Amino acid sequence: MSRSKPGVHVVVFEPATGGCGASRLLGGLGAEARIEVLSDVSAAAAAGRAPGVDLVVTDVAVEAGASRLLDELRPDGPPVVITGSELGTEAALDWFRRGAADCVSLAGRGSEALAVVVLEQVRRWRAVRERGASERRIRDLERFNEDVIRNMNSAVLVMDPEGCVSACNASAAQILGRSEADLTGRQVDDWFRDESGEGIVARSLATGARFRGAETLITRPDRTVVPIGISCAPITAADGSLRGAVATFQDLSEIRLLQRQVLQTEKLASIGQLSAGVAHEINNPTGFIHANLYQMSEYVGDLRRVWTLVEQLQKCVDQGEREDLRRTSQELASLAEEVDVDFLLGDLAKAIRESQEGAERIRHIVHDLRDFSHPDTGERVLADVNQCLDSTATIVWPMMKHLVRLEKEYRDLPAVPCFPTQIKQVFTNLMVNAYQSIEEKVGSEGEIGRIQLDTSRRGDCVVVSVSDSGVGIEPSRVDRIFDPFFTTKKVGAGTGLGLSTCFSIVQRHGGTIEVESTPGEGATFRVVLPLDECGDAES
Repeated sequence: MSRSKPGVHVVVFEPATGGCGASRLLGGLGAEARIEVLSDVSAAAAAGRAPGVDLVVTDVAVEAGASRLLDELRPDGPPVVITGSELGTEAALDWFRRGAADCVSLAGRGSEALAVVVLEQVRRWRAVRERGASERRIRDLERFNEDVIRNMNSAVLVMDPEGCVSACNASAAQILGRSEADLTGRQVDDWFRDESGEGIVARSLATGARFRGAETLITRPDRTVVPIGISCAPITAADGSLRGAVATFQDLSEIRLLQRQVLQTEKLASIGQLSAGVAHEINNPTGFIHANLYQMSEYVGDLRRVWTLVEQLQKCVDQGEREDLRRTSQELASLAEEVDVDFLLGDLAKAIRESQEGAERIRHIVHDLRDFSHPDTGERVLADVNQCLDSTATIVWPMMKHLVRLEKEYRDLPAVPCFPTQIKQVFTNLMVNAYQSIEEKVGSEGEIGRIQLDTSRRGDCVVVSVSDSGVGIEPSRVDRIFDPFFTTKKVGAGTGLGLSTCFSIVQRHGGTIEVESTPGEGATFRVVLPLDECGDAES
């Protein structure tokens, strides 16, 4: 494994004697890899929490210590790989339930298998850390205020009261596609202009409003469009008069690409989780369509017998043979009574209607699932939040209907500028969390929980509420539920990324998520989305 990634830092917890020798096998990672071998669980846990550690490997021979190590490193520690000389499927599944990232049996080609698993887990863990760093950069961008002009690592523009650029830095010139000298004196609306004819910088100059973490698009001289995150604040004199504005912004091209990739991955994971319920939901109408088609084929056979006598009766009428006419008429009346034509025609029409309804149900489910799984175009569009919420409920409902009563109260709302599939991902995560909370509370007792979906308008925002009758959230944990990798679920039941993803998406739209909860009675999550595409503004 000479092509291993340099700088890999692995902590190995194994017994001082015995075990399967994972530390010896990891020697093949190369000279630049750092393998730290410890036989004390406390020391191994402390080493695993140290900055820069990519992976922890432990031996099944120290089972109690390995379990303790897993508990101490979750939920935000590096991945833990379990090794053993003979690690069977049942044992591996048990370790996965306890929170292990992977299990490797070292029998046979164990050295190569362990090296492959180590490198793959290191790659994933570093991707998670990089993704977390990207999310933190976005949140830091929203906290910028008037003194960010001194932070020359970000693009900075200073405007006079007329909206002309009076100062800038190299980062701003690079993002806007012009030299610093060429930027000075130009109207800022040459770049920051929206569909209304003005941009948030112009609005800040006109009204004194502050904008934090808004997202918009700028067009460079070469006509390329660049997504940016921008914060803008007015500059006022001691007497309160407006002297201009300062704007700091950052090119979000790479971050937006990463966000779309992460969101699509989370969304496909949600589809996988819901697929069994969707398949069952589709199977029901498919079943009675199949049954109806079988019954209708029998009805058509009976009707064909009746029609044959009708044709014979017509021939008798044409030929004027009174005796044959009377005999055929009697046969037709007898057959009509035998097959009960009136019932047959009525039941046939009913079967056709039921089959049409079942086919429409299948079409509706497939349409909603297709819309849910389709990636965003990368541009905001005006979307019906009620439709987004209802189509998401259609996808999620089959998974939870055995345990949950779903109630809805939608109000008429204006269209919201948003990324619809991202908003649907938020609704999916909140509904799944509500279901899991109810499942944890009622268990197998046969009780039915309740999930309430509400929409309303609050000033210049729309509010979508998802309430449940589950276990609720302890007050001490409410402030942490949106942190990446923080979870209140049992080990192996959640990644701790669902609510963090929701928070990032809503924040990206300039909105907020409000939480109310009473332990033992349930929780309510309110997603507040602005009708103004520019994002958050402070007067």
